[in-house]
Amino acid sequence: MNGALIVLRKELREMLRDKRVRSAMFIGPVFSVVLTLMLFGVIISSVSKATKTTIHVIKGQRDEATTKFIQALEKSGMTVTELASREDAEAQIKKGDVRLALDFGEGMQATLAQPAPFTVQAFLDPTDQKAEIALSIVEKATAEVSKGILKGIFVEKGINEAFIKPIDVKRNNIKVGETNSNEFLVQLLPYLIVIWAFYGAFSSASDIVSGEKERQTLETLLISPVARNQIAFGKLGALTAASLCSIGAALGSILVMYLLQLPMLKPLFTNGLGLSLTGFFVIIVTLVPTSVLFASALLAVSSFARNTREAQTYLAQASVFVMLPAVFSQIIGLTDFANSKAVYAIPILNVTNVIRNALLGRYDAVGIAITVVMGIVFAAIAIGYSIKLFNRESILNRI
Repeated sequence: MNGALIVLRKELREMLRDKRVRSAMFIGPVFSVVLTLMLFGVIISSVSKATKTTIHVIKGQRDEATTKFIQALEKSGMTVTELASREDAEAQIKKGDVRLALDFGEGMQATLAQPAPFTVQAFLDPTDQKAEIALSIVEKATAEVSKGILKGIFVEKGINEAFIKPIDVKRNNIKVGETNSNEFLVQLLPYLIVIWAFYGAFSSASDIVSGEKERQTLETLLISPVARNQIAFGKLGALTAASLCSIGAALGSILVMYLLQLPMLKPLFTNGLGLSLTGFFVIIVTLVPTSVLFASALLAVSSFARNTREAQTYLAQASVFVMLPAVFSQIIGLTDFANSKAVYAIPILNVTNVIRNALLGRYDAVGIAITVVMGIVFAAIAIGYSIKLFNRESILNRI
């Protein structure tokens, strides 16, 4: 049997015996993806419910204009209830029992008949985000009611009601990609997938070479009939397998959560999973060289370190260079850089951008090719460095 395969089997066997490694390869990706999707599902559902919250109205005269305004609020999905006074409203808001209270005073009709603008007094806690959402609904209803009042005045004066809004904007949505993925999925999934591609192999990286140095088992391995290059490739294969297992667990958990159709996740999957077979293929093609890159870089760090503690220190510092591009990928859509070919030359960021576009159903063949080639080039450099370290006698240094 090929020496590299023997080492690969040995490393995989040792990895799967370790609870920490099994957790990072399988449990961690599933738990983080499920928890993140459920969390954002709850947040989106809460925001949706905030648009249909209860608004309190301070008791006063209910003239025709005020009644129409309140009816407009109820039509938008709000529940309207009364409070005794402004003081009562302020006390209830401070206690957290009331989010938003409106005061119409003695009514709107008399003021509007003058004619003069009427001001609705709104009372809320500015730190309460749901109250701010409710106020935005009130402001929208105010605009609609104001438009109706203005229309009546124009008709009364014999003015063409088209001048109420002389300039309008008609929205025409053009479908660019093949899918209509939820924006939260587009932002989150590339980040989660790339992070777990790294951390799936990260958990065993400090032990795979530097750990053997401490246990003094590396000498036994190096004097075996297996060539050092094959030992390096065997260990590299084990780390790559760990990374790919994490990716599979993350993607699998996303698919399962979609198929379960849980009520709290419906806001995230309103347009389906948002991933076609082409998109899935593109993601896999770009992630495989990325996994090899992560594995070879982690192997190089573990080979360079003289003991496990030193390896863990280096790996913790190296993880920053993975986290920063992955985090930036969540906001890259807000910048012009997302459409630049230069983004495909930056490791990690290029992969997250390709995954993001795949979820949107957009496929830039040149960008995908650059991403794959860059992944292979950087992985080859890291592999070459790891093999170079393995062929040095200093690989045995433990001090």
